[in-house]
Amino acid sequence: MFDDELPEFAVRGEAGIDLFERLPMDGQRRSRFRCLATLTGDGTLIDHSGKAQPQAARLIALAEGIAADPVLAPMSLGDASAWPRAAAGGDPLRLFLYLDFFRAWQVADLAGARLEAQLARESGALPVDPGQLAGAIGPVFDFNRLTRGRALARALVPRLRPLLAQPGGEGRHEGIGFALRMLGDLCLRAGAPAEALTCFDTAVAAGDNPFRRRKAIEAARAAGDAEALARHRAGYAVRWKLPADLAETGDSE
Repeated sequence: MFDDELPEFAVRGEAGIDLFERLPMDGQRRSRFRCLATLTGDGTLIDHSGKAQPQAARLIALAEGIAADPVLAPMSLGDASAWPRAAAGGDPLRLFLYLDFFRAWQVADLAGARLEAQLARESGALPVDPGQLAGAIGPVFDFNRLTRGRALARALVPRLRPLLAQPGGEGRHEGIGFALRMLGDLCLRAGAPAEALTCFDTAVAAGDNPFRRRKAIEAARAAGDAEALARHRAGYAVRWKLPADLAETGDSE
């Protein structure tokens, strides 16, 4: 149905209007969706993907047009008279795009709710194999579920740290590191830099790389944590050339 390239689309999210892209999955009759950016209430476009700024004007206009879009008017699933009609729109495929997104969002929400419930019910236990954790967190990240991301971060970090202290298991550790990096990003987007820093600290322990160190430095700056800022800058500089924007001396230390 979606053979032709479709543009990004807007959905109201927790921190503003989220801009999404559709990613076809080869060989499967379904799509993956990923949040590219968020337009906040004060008109700031926050780029989550590194792809939004070059097309900022178009994405802002798309987000601002959400209120006047007849496809997105309030409706009830139980009231056919209020349903948007593909035949009445300028681009009928857009309605089916939103329906595809709605289905994928609901499937991801069920999986995320199940994971949250398992963590709450099984004190101290990890309900998924650590090596598969990134796959469980990925949909929460892709759909920009900020509240759920923070809840999962608070539940998972204390359970993962003992695993990282055990020798071996490097393959599992990489999955843990990626999952925690995604949760840290969600915490940052939600305005919880201290929680984000905890995630990035643990992600670095699972597997150090420049990207995770950069995230930890950004979170430490936002949290005003001078000790963590100095520690992660030093950790970065030991292994890689410290970029100029990470070596700024204007921070309060």
